[in-house]
Amino acid sequence: MPLPPIAFYSIYELSARWGCPPADVAGWAAAGHFQVLAGIPPVSCGDETVAGLVEVPIAELMPMFRRYGPSDELCRLKRVLPPGSKVWLKVTDPPDGLPIRSSDLLLAAHTVQQFEEERDLMRRPAANTGAAPRYEWDAMYAWLTWFVFEKGVPESQTALVALVQEWFVQNSRSGEVPEESTIRKRLAALWRKLRGEEPV
Repeated sequence: MPLPPIAFYSIYELSARWGCPPADVAGWAAAGHFQVLAGIPPVSCGDETVAGLVEVPIAELMPMFRRYGPSDELCRLKRVLPPGSKVWLKVTDPPDGLPIRSSDLLLAAHTVQQFEEERDLMRRPAANTGAAPRYEWDAMYAWLTWFVFEKGVPESQTALVALVQEWFVQNSRSGEVPEESTIRKRLAALWRKLRGEEPV
């Protein structure tokens, strides 16, 4: 049985997918095109305890997505909207809000798909010369750059290859995924540089 479709995208994945800065994706969400979600541990909102997947006020978290200058590594989440609720709840414990990173923010895949369909984002532009690439290597490299920056270098080349292959499984528009040997060849030079085995 195949894996179910991907359920959520991060802002950075969509940035790579659409070829735009993360600030654009966050801005579209703040303008009302998307709900932004986060999975949180139990927090107190007055007399109520809230946990799990909640909507977060992305406009209040925009310092993590500055278009110019360094962005904040984390913000304090001070309000949440539980599922099915229309009332935003103020986080009272922790008293200064819940620390949250930009990589914790998620957008539901079905809303992303609707956004893409309405704007015809997934239609490949006609190329004047040459055939369209079979696999989305540029988008993968953009995501991998973010991953290494945020999470660090995987422990082994095999782990790196598996990570990239899983990215293609989750993000391939055509459903096609490169062979492991193809990915390994593509990443060989990068892996040696990451390991310090070749000059940068």
